[in-house]
Amino acid sequence: MTPEQQAVATANEAFYDALTNRDLPAMERLWFPADWAECVHPGGVALRSWDEVRDGWALIFTGASTVMVAATDVKVHLVGDIAWVSCTERLASTIDGRMTTSAAHATNIFVRHDDEWRLVLHHASPVPFVAPPDSGGLVN
Repeated sequence: MTPEQQAVATANEAFYDALTNRDLPAMERLWFPADWAECVHPGGVALRSWDEVRDGWALIFTGASTVMVAATDVKVHLVGDIAWVSCTERLASTIDGRMTTSAAHATNIFVRHDDEWRLVLHHASPVPFVAPPDSGGLVN
């Protein structure tokens, strides 16, 4: 990974840290506050404009559930002052004392502004559950 790609990967990690830690000030520092910023949460509607995106994070962070998110299979691509990260999000959440896990495919787009990589688009789609193949009648 080049130093530029590593800088994008570091910004991407900071995004998932802010999400897991429910850290709205950190999330605000990561995003480029443009009216063309967008965020689509798994199964959610498109939030368009920095104000909508910020309000969406604020709502998520005040919810009753706890969420831990880890990005895996991270791929960083870079063209000039635009970069995008594709990854799989591994989510673990607790709602009313009940643990659930899920996965989402995500694309995060960053722009370089004042020598910092700032997020302008986060789009995550749920990964459908696929049952394991038939075990051929074997019972454990």
